[in-house]
Amino acid sequence: MPTEVRLAQTTDAEGISQVILAALHDSNARDYPADVIARVASNFTPDAVLALLARRTVLVAVQDDIVVATAALDANVVRSVFVNPALQGQGIGRLLMIEIELRAREAGVTTLSVPSSLTAEPFYTKLGFHTVRDVYHGNERTLVMEKALSSRHPIGAYRDRQHRAQVVALWQLAFGYDTAHNLPTLAIDKKLAVNDGLFFVATDKKTVIGTILAGYDGHRGWLYSVAVHPDYRRRGLGASLVRHAEQALTALGCMKINLQITGGNEGVVGFYEALGYGAEPRISMGKKILENIPTDKA
Repeated sequence: MPTEVRLAQTTDAEGISQVILAALHDSNARDYPADVIARVASNFTPDAVLALLARRTVLVAVQDDIVVATAALDANVVRSVFVNPALQGQGIGRLLMIEIELRAREAGVTTLSVPSSLTAEPFYTKLGFHTVRDVYHGNERTLVMEKALSSRHPIGAYRDRQHRAQVVALWQLAFGYDTAHNLPTLAIDKKLAVNDGLFFVATDKKTVIGTILAGYDGHRGWLYSVAVHPDYRRRGLGASLVRHAEQALTALGCMKINLQITGGNEGVVGFYEALGYGAEPRISMGKKILENIPTDKA
């Protein structure tokens, strides 16, 4: 089922409260006594959640307009990450954390902190957090965990002399293009000829580790060639590339962004759904303009 991650609205307060209370009584109750669970639960009534919405950046994960998970960012602190117990273990919490980290980076946060329950410690550890200290509130033990964000890889405009050979190599690795009209060198030449400033690369020092192309015809925008080097995947870089291209298209006045997913690559559907994209009832058709396609791939 598609999962959308978005900013919480005041109308989500009841759903957020239900998810948190369900997770507390089902998951966290395995690691904490009943009095601790009751004390924490009192902080997440619908009215209490409404008050939090005014003070924090609160996100929700939604399926069929139903809140199934939530997370919040309070300056550089992650708070209140909860997933419906029936849906835990399906990657929904990770999708929320990708968005939390993106927003933290955009806000200039270099170290992200989270007061983790004992229950959630393995989850945060897998995401790269490490425990720095224990905190006790009566008989409630909390683990303060941190993750450095200072290594964020910059995303900027493609520069042909600096980037061409590396982009060609990355696309061959990521896509394995072997048809004449998809040759990386040809695609780069065609994109540069348009000169629309919508060709972006992510770099680690001087090494290209990610790419995205965008297009805009004055009505709709398109995303293409979203690639991340295998060594840098599952760190939020792909999401950062998409967000960067979205911002560029938005600045041009774009009202809607489309993308296509090739057959056999259905595994990325969840990635785009987490960024707000959804499958539409469309039939994708295409036509090759043969006179513009080189016949010699060399």
